This record gives sequence, C-alpha cells and structure tokens, in this order.
Amino acid sequence: MAEALAMIDEVGMDAISQDAVAKKVGITQSALRHHFPTRESLFDAIFDHAFSGFYRSAEKVLLEPGSEPRQRLMKLCTLHVTYTLTESDRVALQSFAHYLYNPDLLSRQSSWYHWIAGHYAALLGAIRPELDETTRQARALAILSMSIGAWITVGKSRPAWPGLADQDAKTALLDAIENLISD
Repeated sequence: MAEALAMIDEVGMDAISQDAVAKKVGITQSALRHHFPTRESLFDAIFDHAFSGFYRSAEKVLLEPGSEPRQRLMKLCTLHVTYTLTESDRVALQSFAHYLYNPDLLSRQSSWYHWIAGHYAALLGAIRPELDETTRQARALAILSMSIGAWITVGKSRPAWPGLADQDAKTALLDAIENLISD
C-alpha cells in the first residue's frame, strides 16, 4: 500500500494499474489480486488506511488526560493543520474525489467530519459556555473548513504564497482558529 500511495502522489490514480503496482512492489499481479481483487479495492484500502490513521491520531489527542479544553482544542487543530501541510495534497485531493464515488467510504468520511466538528464544538462550549449551540457548530464547521481547505491553498504541491513561508501559513491558520475561539 505504501508503494501504491507513493505512485498516486507521483503520477496520479489514473496512471496506476494493478500490474504497475505489482511490478513496483516485486510481486505477481495474482499475489496483489489475492489481497486487493480490484484496482478500486486497492485505492479503497489505501485511502481508508490514511484516513483512519489521522482519526486515531485525533482520538489520541481527545483522550489525552490533563489538558484544559483550550489546550486540547488547539492541539487538535494543530494536529489537523500540520497533517494537511505535511502530507501529500495530491493524494488527499484524489482521495476526496475517490470517496465521492464510493458510498461506503463517503459515509465514513462524512461521519468522521461530523465527529471531529462535534468535538470542536464541544471543546468550544467548554471554553466559551456563553456561546449558543448554533454559534459553536458554525465555528466548529469554520475550523474544519480551514483545516481541510489548507490542502487546496497551502498544500505541499502548491506554490508558496508570496511573502508567506510554510511555517507562516501554519501560524496564520492557527491564529485564525484561535480568533474563532476567542472572539
């Protein structure tokens, strides 16, 4: 799966066949088909594995004992923004498109988005109890949108924003998130 993921990043999904993946890994196409009967099942597994890995990382932050809600929310947001800035935006954007055509994966992805936004909203409520539910949900959606939008605006394959280094982009996004929490 790692080699296929690297191939997706390098040449895109359309250019990848099971034969090409098998050759790259040094196994027979039959051996590959034993684990992944179709090309789509290989992509499903790759993207689901990547998505699940981030989910586990986020869950770890949420279950970490001892953090105040603001610290926990910012740690979660930092994890999310860092992930979008360091992982391949090419792979991410292709996975988003792939999910659109697979109802089971799309449902899991949507559930995850609701799960993470729900945690963002709950942490916002703990930090700012005066905010009503609608405001907390709207701000949680804005945080999620900024985090995911980083793939498109400042992802690894994107040209740098004039006058804004990678670290500055991360800081700008996290500062905007902090403003949503504080204002």
